[in-house]
Amino acid sequence: MPVVEISTFKINDQEKAETLLKEMTATLHRVTGVPLDKISVYLNEIEPSRWADAGVVGSDPEFQILSRRKNY
Repeated sequence: MPVVEISTFKINDQEKAETLLKEMTATLHRVTGVPLDKISVYLNEIEPSRWADAGVVGSDPEFQILSRRKNY
């Protein structure tokens, strides 16, 4: 029974969130052959202020640039 956790910033568009869950389920089923009723996929939506890449908090206005840095 596969369980897939997707950690992401909050997705404000319900339709997009549902599409992501459905597509992840369909892909896992197609690739592995696991029956659909045995696949669980869930979103772990994290506030940008509680997420950091390269030591830069997601709520930082420069996040997209600074989070790509390779050193301080």
